[in-house]
Amino acid sequence: MARLIPLILIGLAVFFWLRARRKTAAYMASYEYPAGAHREGDERRDPPAPAA
Repeated sequence: MARLIPLILIGLAVFFWLRARRKTAAYMASYEYPAGAHREGDERRDPPAPAA
């Protein structure tokens, strides 16, 4: 039991560290490429023609 507690704590630390990395990467990607913006390599579309 005494060996189990540190293993659980290390496991939780790794879990939360990986979760924080994933959330940080998602935040940085959304900051770098805001919603509606085209990423490099995406298909470019012409803007809609104005209504006359």
